[in-house]
Amino acid sequence: MKIRVLAVIATLLSPPLWAETSGSDKLSTACATVEFMAKMVAVNLLLPADSDAPHALQSMQDELRELNRRVCQSVILTRDTRYDSRYGNGTRISRDLYDSPWYFPGGQLFLARPGEDTTVYYPNGQVMSYHWTHGGEAVFWPNGQVATFHLRRAHETWYYPGGQIITYQAGVRGGRWFYPFARLDGRIGQEVISSNWGDEDEDFNFLNFGADGRPYMTRERIRRKLSLSDADLLDVAGVMLLITRLYQAEDDARQFVPADANITGPAW
Repeated sequence: MKIRVLAVIATLLSPPLWAETSGSDKLSTACATVEFMAKMVAVNLLLPADSDAPHALQSMQDELRELNRRVCQSVILTRDTRYDSRYGNGTRISRDLYDSPWYFPGGQLFLARPGEDTTVYYPNGQVMSYHWTHGGEAVFWPNGQVATFHLRRAHETWYYPGGQIITYQAGVRGGRWFYPFARLDGRIGQEVISSNWGDEDEDFNFLNFGADGRPYMTRERIRRKLSLSDADLLDVAGVMLLITRLYQAEDDARQFVPADANITGPAW
């Protein structure tokens, strides 16, 4: 599964190949885009900026889930599915899933043409990427905050929806990763998750909560699913969804953990 998904992403980042791709390849890439966007929305929902509206983010997640269910989970793409897929409210998804624009249930454009250099939009109309099939382009959160200036490029900085630093070293084992809040000891700077994130047997700060709800840190070891490769660590949104499990928070995310061999799995 992981090899297949990585192959789709590798193809997505190779624009010259699109002239030779089939309609089914375009559909697969569009669905990989749905899955990536779902993870971005899930992270934003779990770790919102102060100005974000959780109910609006939940609505976006619901629209992505319906798009995924009606198109991307189809075992067989029938003629009706390709040319006349519709949501429960009657909105047409696309006139041709291979070559025409895709829309969300609310009528917002998702992308103009699957498998081509195009702008990709969130259900709220915010741009996720202006040149999605070009590797190394900027990606944005649903609130418009830049997530990274160079997607899937090593040694690049990623930012939280609120503008705080996630890491300065995406795609690099042993890099420093941060929680999106100030240090709990009162000193200047963000609280560090780990100065050697992803390295087996290195320490990381585990966020705990007391009976009164107040947070405190304990030092734990990076083992098993927390031991990640450089390739895993390029999937910053997926890694952040893994880290939210350290919060012991209830969430709607499923099958997204990099170490679970499903880097671009949908966040539900």
